[in-house]
Amino acid sequence: MTQSKDIYMADMTNDEIELLKRLEEENRRIEYDLKSPTSAILNPITNTRSPELHHNQGQQLDSISTEINNLTIDKDGNLENEWVVWNRIINNWSMTMKKNPIWIKDVIRFGVPVRFRPLLWQCLTKVETSNAKYKYAEFMKMTSPCEKVIRRDISRTYPQHDFFKQKHGLGQESLFNVMKAYSLYDREVGYCQGIGFIVGLLLMHMPEEEAFAVLVSIMQDYTMRDMYKPDMFYLGLCIYQLECMIQENLPDLYRHFQAENFHTSTFASSWFLTLFTTQLPLNIVCRTMDLFLSEGMEVIFRIGIGLLEIHQDELMLLSMEDMLKYFQKEVPAKHETDPETLLQRAFTLQYNGKKMKKLEKEYTVIRKEEQEEQIEIRKLRNENRLLKQRVENLEKESATLANRLIEGQVLNAQYAEESYQLKRENCTLKKQIDEINCLNINNNHNTYINNNTIETKNLNSSDFLVTSNNNELDVLRETVNRLTMENRRLQSTPNVEISTLQEELTLVKMRDAEAQMNMNELRQRIADLNREWQLHDSECKTDRQMENHSNNNNDAYDLIAHELITLKMREAQTDCDNKLLSQKIMDIETQKQVLHNQIKRQDDELQRIRLELDECRVRENEFRIQLNDIKNQMNDGVLRQKEDSMMLRIREAESTQTVGDLRQRIAELEILNQELISRGQIMDDGDFQDKFAELQDEVVGLRLMQTLQRRQSISTDPTRIDYEESEDESIPSSPLTFSNTDNHHLSSSTDIYSNLNIEPKHHLRQSTPSLAVNNIKTQCATSSTILSSSQPSSVPLFTN
Repeated sequence: MTQSKDIYMADMTNDEIELLKRLEEENRRIEYDLKSPTSAILNPITNTRSPELHHNQGQQLDSISTEINNLTIDKDGNLENEWVVWNRIINNWSMTMKKNPIWIKDVIRFGVPVRFRPLLWQCLTKVETSNAKYKYAEFMKMTSPCEKVIRRDISRTYPQHDFFKQKHGLGQESLFNVMKAYSLYDREVGYCQGIGFIVGLLLMHMPEEEAFAVLVSIMQDYTMRDMYKPDMFYLGLCIYQLECMIQENLPDLYRHFQAENFHTSTFASSWFLTLFTTQLPLNIVCRTMDLFLSEGMEVIFRIGIGLLEIHQDELMLLSMEDMLKYFQKEVPAKHETDPETLLQRAFTLQYNGKKMKKLEKEYTVIRKEEQEEQIEIRKLRNENRLLKQRVENLEKESATLANRLIEGQVLNAQYAEESYQLKRENCTLKKQIDEINCLNINNNHNTYINNNTIETKNLNSSDFLVTSNNNELDVLRETVNRLTMENRRLQSTPNVEISTLQEELTLVKMRDAEAQMNMNELRQRIADLNREWQLHDSECKTDRQMENHSNNNNDAYDLIAHELITLKMREAQTDCDNKLLSQKIMDIETQKQVLHNQIKRQDDELQRIRLELDECRVRENEFRIQLNDIKNQMNDGVLRQKEDSMMLRIREAESTQTVGDLRQRIAELEILNQELISRGQIMDDGDFQDKFAELQDEVVGLRLMQTLQRRQSISTDPTRIDYEESEDESIPSSPLTFSNTDNHHLSSSTDIYSNLNIEPKHHLRQSTPSLAVNNIKTQCATSSTILSSSQPSSVPLFTN
């Protein structure tokens, strides 16, 4: 830029150089004072309301218009006059813009001097009325979350420009500061890479504060902020409008783009996002910014269509990849030396604002429909994903059920073997119980009771085990049956699918065979036509050789015959093509039917699996309820068994204690009897019989007491009758004989038993007197002889 500046100044006169220096001093004052000269110039104009001033301003506008008209007519006019005109326009901007805005637009189209461009941009964006410039210093003290991304992209912004080439130089730091300030100013948009090129273009012409204020105005007042929003709705709208303009103004190029699948967004997105700063040379970009700030987004559409019109012929010959390279490299190079051609072409284009509004409404409707379709597609994808997961889960469950079926079969075999072993053990236990019962008949009552108790416990435990095992076997049998049915169902389902596929395959083969037959017929027909054609051709050649001088009618006949054969061959070929197309259509319909059947089968299978899953859940809940009931019953049975066992033990202890007391009393009486015999107190038979009668009465009383206790025990527990009977049988009768007196006592005891409603045979074994009184006397004498011989012996009344 320094070299171009020196060359530019070499062509100027001294007056022009002097004016340029004054403008540079004015720009420096603006940069350091942070004040626009337009405010100082316009303040007296805006604050004064006198009619004379308005009259003077009108005269100034007329003079400006005259000078601009002269300038436009004479393109080789003096540069000083142009600067003077623009100086007057800038100084009287507000009044000029209000009075004749169309004229200002035409002046800007004609061209803006480089030195007046920063002031013009600030006037067009109304920077003086904006507060953004004064917030810039506050933003510099803050920290932005986008600083890291901004630092990364700085080196990619105008990498060949001298102002931004140096790393961490003045240009890159200014670019960083402005983009950081805007990311803090507009947190919704934040930072986007395309903003950097617009900021770089502004920094080439003005300081950071003014560049930031102009950027804020461009983003807010020129709808560029909507272009950078996350949804990018406005960018899509601009692309759609540009595509419709291409279709209307350049239909051939539009069809070429469609044929090459070259979307408009591929090359036009950067046009709207960066305002051609990345696609065109810098001199055209500056002119584009002038026009954009003056006329708005319309300029971008005009320049874009003009660019495509100029390069239409070259683009029509390129493919998609070549067109991308052409837009990136060839287009900037071709317009670097001749910017006016592109701008003049853009100015001549017709731009219909009403039609653009209509396209905006159409795009809004299309975008809403696309969003609804995307939402529906997203829902369908989610449902498809869930269905796939469900199918995978069902497959896993099927595999698990198969494994459980195998495990159930193995467990069933194990339980059958254990049941067989338990049955054998049960039979063995029953045999042992029978043997024990036989042995207990000959043993004493205590051993019999113990064995009977053990047998009862064993039987209860074995019966409980058998019952529990039978219940478990029933549950397992039901599980095995259910798994067997499930396995059969799983095995039958593929057979149904295979049969269905076989039917579809048969239909396809039949259609294929039919198509093959049609093809063979067509081929045969074509072969016949070819043979006829060859025969006809040979006949025609023979006729021509034989009749060289035939008339024109024969030639016409041959020509008609030749065309007829040709038409027949074409007809046959067309029939062949139609058959091929019919065959393709038939194949497609067959595939469609097969896919429809597959989807239907999958839906049926899914519905069936859902029903089975619900049945399994219901069955599982029923089994859990049954299991809880069985556990409660088992707990109740165990508690009852423990209570019964405890009561039985308590009663046995009481009975044992009573029997022990009775035996102890009998033993005491026997000892007393032996003492009496040893002392010789039994002197005669009468005394002996009296004493014996007393003893017998005492024994009867003891047995009566025992009988009463047993009566009470029987009333509380009837199962103890056998035990008491066997206990009575274990007490044998006395070997002594009784006299009539004894019989009287026995009969009296029997009467007592009858009064108590107790059968004597269950409690007392009556000894029938088989000997007379002489025998008793003989025994007494024998006893005396034994005593006299100093060999005492006891005559037991009872045996243990």
